Amino acid sequence: MCYTHSHLNYLKGLKLRAFLHFSIKLSSSSSSSSSSLLLPSALCFFLSAISSSPMAYEKASPTKREYLILRPEKIGWFHLLSLLIFRRNLTSYKFLETDSVGDGIPTDIITVITLFIQKLLASISGPMKVTGLIVEFLLNFISLNGGILGLIKRIITVSVVIPRREDPNFRTLIGQIDGRTNLYKSNALIQFYPFMEAFSDLSDLNLLDLTMMSSKIAYENAAFIKNVVNNVWKMHFVGFYSCWNKFLNDHTTQAFIFCNKETDADLIVLAFRGTEPFNANDWSTDVDLSWIFANKLGNIHLGFLKALGLQDEKSFLLGFPTNFNSTTDKPIAYYTIREQLTSLLKVHKNAKIVVTGHSLGGALAAIFPALLSYHNQSNILSSLYGTFTYGQPRVGDEIFVAYVKAIIKAKSYRMVYRYDVVPRIPFDAPPVALFKHFGTCVYYKSWYKAEIMDDAPNPNYFDPLFVVSMYLNAWGDLLKGLFIRWTQGKEYKEGTVSILYRCLGLIIPGIASHSPRDYVNGGRLAKIAQKFMV
Repeated sequence: MCYTHSHLNYLKGLKLRAFLHFSIKLSSSSSSSSSSLLLPSALCFFLSAISSSPMAYEKASPTKREYLILRPEKIGWFHLLSLLIFRRNLTSYKFLETDSVGDGIPTDIITVITLFIQKLLASISGPMKVTGLIVEFLLNFISLNGGILGLIKRIITVSVVIPRREDPNFRTLIGQIDGRTNLYKSNALIQFYPFMEAFSDLSDLNLLDLTMMSSKIAYENAAFIKNVVNNVWKMHFVGFYSCWNKFLNDHTTQAFIFCNKETDADLIVLAFRGTEPFNANDWSTDVDLSWIFANKLGNIHLGFLKALGLQDEKSFLLGFPTNFNSTTDKPIAYYTIREQLTSLLKVHKNAKIVVTGHSLGGALAAIFPALLSYHNQSNILSSLYGTFTYGQPRVGDEIFVAYVKAIIKAKSYRMVYRYDVVPRIPFDAPPVALFKHFGTCVYYKSWYKAEIMDDAPNPNYFDPLFVVSMYLNAWGDLLKGLFIRWTQGKEYKEGTVSILYRCLGLIIPGIASHSPRDYVNGGRLAKIAQKFMV
């Protein structure tokens, strides 16, 4: 991977700054038991930062940046053409905002591709939204009336059911692709997933399946989720949270919390909603290269921080104060959820917390513990068992990754199915952005085989060496989907909507692989090869 000399110096400078923050934390909390664990990590962190350049911080100073923001709404088609042909410096365009001084920011092809995708999404956001509303209404209209034949009968008998989005039987496109809500009631999977551990009172439950199913139903409305948790899973629904995004001026962040029992719970699950298929803003956020320097946390994806409740996009300190009083009609995700978890731990003193999410929801799940650590929320962190994410995009740079590894002691597992495009975005685009993954990667090579690795193959999606393999995988998944009812049992049967969605992968490989259905199948059917077991 090639970085410019100035950007490498900049990263070294950030590492040194992060180390200074670690040192300050150590000196202010030297009496705490955690300091002895933090010191070796911080020292190694510092040594790696200065090993190649003793004067890294001074060299980095001319090009250090606190934020970099790309404004898709200001991008013109001629801007993209000029970037592609003339490779002009990005700082010469009004669609980029940064406090950068010095050498500026050169253009690379990955950045141009990202800007093109964002421009295209901005152009079709309205039609995408309308299309989504029509498609989901029609799918529910047909399914709630018993299919095409049932609908004809109901029309004749004047008993047609009109779907309403807030009803517990209304399903989004995600729910139409995979309507399963029952959990996999067996711990047999643990023998194939050595990182999976059973809780004392959850002997008939598999955490991998529970978190994936939670991430899947997070796309649905509050009534649907409550019904599944209480009546299908026989657990205790705590609350559904539709939270405010100041910059999108809308309630765009959804999450829900439930416990395995109403009293004396052993497990508390927080699930964030992911990227909605017909939401252009969600997809644009996923690929966005914008970031903000979050002090000792390093550089973090700006769009995901906004979804969690960032209040100032150019100052992390002002954007995420320790405490923030949100209004009832405009709840802020991070603070609202943090307060709810604090209250739950007072009632369920021995409960462990699991945070999960699919797609964009996985990104929020990955950042949430880091924010808790930043604000010294030790009561929640000490009860955090781990994060389980599915199809999660990248969320921060190498400093963020190092911080999470050094400070957050909870387990972190990241599931990636085949060539799912979302775990490969935002693209690794030096020197504009250097987003990295962290945590144990469980890579599903198919529904039947998984491997534990550092990262999934084809990390930036565009490598021509993987083109043939991606299309072959798309064909393979389509054929398996057609016959899986007979090979694996009727609970795996796929309907027309699911098969049509798989056909999309024949056009754009990696899109169909992002379906929660494949992550559910992978968790239930795949076995990790013996040589990868630990």
